[in-house]
Amino acid sequence: MKIKKAKKETISSNAIAFRLAKKKVKRFARRIAGIVAVFTVLCSFAFENNPVEEDDLLTIENVRALLIKEGVQHADIVLRQAIQETGWFKCEHCSLNKNNIFGFYYKKKYIAYDNWKECVKYYKRWQDRHYKGGDYYAFLKKVGFATDPNYVKRLKAIKVR
Repeated sequence: MKIKKAKKETISSNAIAFRLAKKKVKRFARRIAGIVAVFTVLCSFAFENNPVEEDDLLTIENVRALLIKEGVQHADIVLRQAIQETGWFKCEHCSLNKNNIFGFYYKKKYIAYDNWKECVKYYKRWQDRHYKGGDYYAFLKKVGFATDPNYVKRLKAIKVR
């Protein structure tokens, strides 16, 4: 029995380098294509044509309407609290960046909410647990809602149409 020997081709070092480079380029192109595909999928979620509903915007009118709808007691005072805590909903370095319009915190960190409406709902639950009636300003002082001794005075000074 005869064994055939394969012909050995002589390949130049330039040809070998070219083939290796070609493989690397193809591998790199596949990676880029994968990254582009993932980016496209993520962008489709982030930039869906879901227009923001007008009542989703953080405005004084919308906050007041939701406070009333949720049955929050003393809605006007609570609205002033949200204004005080967020600087008329314009602060950049406060709890607002976590959708926390009342400055609630736990273990020295602001609680984060999915949106400002969730924060209002949390306020309602908090109020139901702690408020038993009477002067709401005195209640806020008693529970230590704010550490500023002038907090109540500042709330009373806020004029909302």
